[in-house]
Amino acid sequence: MSNAELANAQGFSVRLASTQSEVVETQRLRYDVFAREMGAQVREEKKGIESDRYDAHCDHLFVEELSTGRVVASTRLLKRSSALSLGGFYTESEFSAPFVRALDGEVVELGRTCVHVDYRSGGSIMLLWSGIAQLMTRWEIDYLLGCASVPCRDHGQLIRTLMTGPLAAHLSPENLRAAPRVPIAQAPVPVVDGAIMPPLLKAYLRLGAWVCGEPSYDEEFGVADVMILLDMRRLNQRYFKHFLGRDPISRNQPDRSTEVARIA
Repeated sequence: MSNAELANAQGFSVRLASTQSEVVETQRLRYDVFAREMGAQVREEKKGIESDRYDAHCDHLFVEELSTGRVVASTRLLKRSSALSLGGFYTESEFSAPFVRALDGEVVELGRTCVHVDYRSGGSIMLLWSGIAQLMTRWEIDYLLGCASVPCRDHGQLIRTLMTGPLAAHLSPENLRAAPRVPIAQAPVPVVDGAIMPPLLKAYLRLGAWVCGEPSYDEEFGVADVMILLDMRRLNQRYFKHFLGRDPISRNQPDRSTEVARIA
C-alpha cells in the first residue's frame, strides 16, 4: 500500500485526490451517474462534468481500479472551517438547520457519493466507506452530516413509505430537527411493497445516524433528500469496524438497489 492510499483490495485503491485531474475524474463519474443514468438536470459548465461551488473547498475521496486507472466510486468531504467560508454546508441549502452551527467539535459533510454501474455489488461501497472510516478517525470528526437521497419520480410513494416505516425509528431528538426548504407533500399515497432503502442511507443508519425530520425535494436531481446526522458518540463500533475491513469488489454483477444512491 502506498502512502497515499487509505485502503486497498484486490486491485482497487481508495485515496484522497491529490491533483486537479483526479478531482475532475470524480466529477466525470458524478456526471455519468447523476446526469446520464439518473436523468438529473445538472449544471454542466464543462461537457461531461458535474460540479458546483462547493467542490473547490472539499476533499475528494475515490476508489480507483489500479489496472485501468478508472475511478469507480467517489465522495467528497467538506470540513466545517471550509463550509463557514462558503456561508454554510451544502445541506443547509436544502434545510433550515440552525442547530448545525451550535454543534461542538469537528463537523464534516459527506456528499455527492456515487458508484459506477459496473461496480455495485457492494464491495466498492465498502472500500469507499473504509476510507471514510479512516478519515473519521484521522481527522477526529465529532459529527458527520449530509443529504441522503431517495428517488422521487413516483409522486412521493417511496419516500413516504420509508418515512412512515423504517426511517421513523431513526428520527433525531426535537432539538436536532431540520425544516425542509422545499417540503414534500405528506398526503396519503399508496405504500410501496418491498420498498428498498438506498444502501448509503442504510449504511448511515447502521452506524447510528439520525434522520433530522421531513425530507426536502431536490428538483435538479429529482430526489427527496433527508438530512442525516451522525454523532460519533452514538457510533455503532461493531459496524464501524466492519467498514474498516477489506471486502473484495465484484465486477459486472450490479446490485440494482444501489442505482439510486446519492448523499448530498
